[in-house]
Amino acid sequence: MAKAKRDVVPGKLEIKGIPLPELEAMFIEVGERKFRAQQVYDALYINRVDDLQSVQVLPLAFREKLAEMFRTESVTLNTVQDSEDGTKKFLFDLEDKRSVESVLIPSEMIEEDGHARRRTLCISTQVGCNLGCIFCATATLKLGRNLSSGEIVDQFLQAQKHSPKPLTNIVFMGMGEPMNNYDAVFQATQIFTDQRTKMIAPRRITLSTAGVIPGIVRMADEKQIIKLAVSLHATTQEVREQLMPIAKKYQLKDLIESIEYYYRKTRKSVTYEYILFNGLNDSLDDVRRLAKLARRMPTKVNVIPFHDIGFTHPEGLAAELQPATPEKFQWFIKKLRDEGVKVFVRSSSGEDIDAACGQLALSREN
Repeated sequence: MAKAKRDVVPGKLEIKGIPLPELEAMFIEVGERKFRAQQVYDALYINRVDDLQSVQVLPLAFREKLAEMFRTESVTLNTVQDSEDGTKKFLFDLEDKRSVESVLIPSEMIEEDGHARRRTLCISTQVGCNLGCIFCATATLKLGRNLSSGEIVDQFLQAQKHSPKPLTNIVFMGMGEPMNNYDAVFQATQIFTDQRTKMIAPRRITLSTAGVIPGIVRMADEKQIIKLAVSLHATTQEVREQLMPIAKKYQLKDLIESIEYYYRKTRKSVTYEYILFNGLNDSLDDVRRLAKLARRMPTKVNVIPFHDIGFTHPEGLAAELQPATPEKFQWFIKKLRDEGVKVFVRSSSGEDIDAACGQLALSREN
């Protein structure tokens, strides 16, 4: 895998987000012993320290060198918003004064100790996004830049402080298109899935793409161990182009072929994500086409309610989008299941704080 660039912002280098082998090579290059990298790595990801100056096992002279070369914080927490349903939305400031949001989503299933069974962090991978999906608030921000692997990892480390129990799942479904920041995302994933750090099991990490075919193919060729989800949202090329301009570049037929290639190479099932819009993609013909696609290989379909993005003042078709009625929503799900499709329903967690699917746009803080 190619190394992700780390000097995306001025100032000191980031110490977070560097996989151990690369960290060892960096330390050797500046005249330090290889085992020092292991000590720093463990301090950051096992002991979760915020300041390497507090790590007494490191010699004072070395700690001073670290302070000169690196900064420990990659993101800084600005605000936390709490939803009535337990969801938390984090606004993180970056070194170059930009911002991103992450969302901590507790599952509705509760354990005997009163805590949610799953605690999922929705992580951002870019500042803004340039794909222009008309149902997504993040698209109104345009693209600022890619996040570094350190900024991706630090979202997790900072959010964990606000959960009474360890986070259990990661979804790369926040701001940005993960495939367009592939190297940084998967360098961060190396740290998340490292057995030493005990952060997150690979089977509990999902990357969601709007359909960037080269990234899907690369995941297949590299046999990446995390799960893949594809934002489909339409069963015809015409409707998909209306909703997602990226479909003009990566056409539906080619996208499905790339997903099938991914399955042949990895033998991993894929999740199709499907937002239901009233009168646009919720017909019986859509059910049948979606079921036909889903049956071509092992898949599941996440049916997602459309969440209001009126606070972004959309125009054109984006301003006309309406969610499917509750009756139509349930009808669509039943018909899919009647067709033999494995269907799940995405909750609207955090909608009251603009933290539900498609609503991240720094709307209340900036």
